[in-house]
Amino acid sequence: MNIQTSAPSELTITGNIKSMDDYSAIKEQAQNVISKGCVELTLKIVDSFSMPSSVIGFLLKLKQKENIRLRMQVTDQRLFTLLNDLNLVAEFGVVKITGQA
Repeated sequence: MNIQTSAPSELTITGNIKSMDDYSAIKEQAQNVISKGCVELTLKIVDSFSMPSSVIGFLLKLKQKENIRLRMQVTDQRLFTLLNDLNLVAEFGVVKITGQA
């Protein structure tokens, strides 16, 4: 997995999100963006088909405890389906997009 800040309040994630190292990298980058005063965070998830529960829990914490508005753009239908099955599409503002970032 690779993560980069692609705009002041946007993180672009390429590769599959699967490990605790991936969770740590997402958490660190997100907190870095939020520490600069952003109250909205967009995650562009280019080709991951999974999302560990640790990442989901962290994102829920950002939204519910820290009042960060989340938006998520995903390209893989399997990830979209997973988030839909967990009733997180509305919570995370998930939209399905096509192509690469």
